[in-house]
Amino acid sequence: MTRSFDFVVVGGGLAGATAVETLRAEGAEGGILLLGAERHLPYQRPPLSKLAITAERAPPPRLILSQSRYRELDIDLVLDSPVTAVDSKRQMLHTLPGKKIHYQKLLIATGASPCRLSLPGAALPGIFHLYSLTDAESIRSSAHKGRHAVVIGGSFIGLEVAASLRQRGLAVTLIERGVLLNKLHNPEMSSFFKRAFEAQGVEVIVGDAPVAFQGEAAVEAVVTQAGRTIACDMVVIGAGVSPETGFLRGSGIEVGDGIVVDRFLQTTQPNVFAAGDVANFFDPVFNRQHRIEHWDNAIKQGKLAARNMLGQRLPYDEVPYFYSQMFDLSFNLLGLFESGDEKSSVDPYRPDRSQPSICGTMCPAPSFPSAGRRTRPRLLNFSSSIG
Repeated sequence: MTRSFDFVVVGGGLAGATAVETLRAEGAEGGILLLGAERHLPYQRPPLSKLAITAERAPPPRLILSQSRYRELDIDLVLDSPVTAVDSKRQMLHTLPGKKIHYQKLLIATGASPCRLSLPGAALPGIFHLYSLTDAESIRSSAHKGRHAVVIGGSFIGLEVAASLRQRGLAVTLIERGVLLNKLHNPEMSSFFKRAFEAQGVEVIVGDAPVAFQGEAAVEAVVTQAGRTIACDMVVIGAGVSPETGFLRGSGIEVGDGIVVDRFLQTTQPNVFAAGDVANFFDPVFNRQHRIEHWDNAIKQGKLAARNMLGQRLPYDEVPYFYSQMFDLSFNLLGLFESGDEKSSVDPYRPDRSQPSICGTMCPAPSFPSAGRRTRPRLLNFSSSIG
């Protein structure tokens, strides 16, 4: 039996849940279906690398919308039901276990999942990736009895996990093949976070990478390119993410580092949109096609995609915003750093500064509408702060 809906949203994350709520708020009539691959109601993921690990007992998930809210909005919610294929010509979805769903308008908001390392011993128990609530619960449970953790990857997710495990009292070694936060292209920031983590007792190893994991019944050590053998009883891998697009093979939807969409978040197939971490969109602010894996971006794109599914034709032109929390440090970034940017900075580790910061120019930007008015900046100012 094939079910039919006016609007189908694939992806039980922030962008997807925001989109279905926005559809109703904007006056959408007819059936709305939200399909989630996990068994949980859509929940906030930022706490997974923080409170979900540091808490002695598993905290309840921070839901995006309550069960009653979905009922109030008359949203059909189907969980634990990953999509296996999309037939864009027939406007049909195939899901596990073998069900078919017909759509009039489709939004794909499947996010991105952690990259796996194809190394000897990578399947040993005690080696984790952080993506879901279940992953966070497994890490927290292992940390409860663990003594030494190795975290692989010096991105924000790696730093957040390392900080959380250290706050639980574990010895923590952080390994990064390049420099910390290398996507920021900012040596001052990398240096600051390295020293800040070392001051908290985290061993930070940069310019090195794992080549194998050792152990019998579970992981016992990490072997690196430089010849180090680091004893441990748990490993968390934060080596980047990959957009969830495998189910789109043969769909006719263009894929390239995510789902390629235009400035209206529409894909190369009619009536199909994408939003959130999976969307590779044209950004008029920075005049480029790229993906942004930020909480703020998922909300804004989920809202805008919903409005465009209703025919509003609104371009996405938001300046990226990102935040993070590690130990007693908070980090806020508006915009994007680029290699070769003209920067002026202060030493972020000066003890006489209560809120160290880095600021300068970002990059030339064309005219774009923002907050209901048009601006014509030649250069956008950026600032990042830690405090």
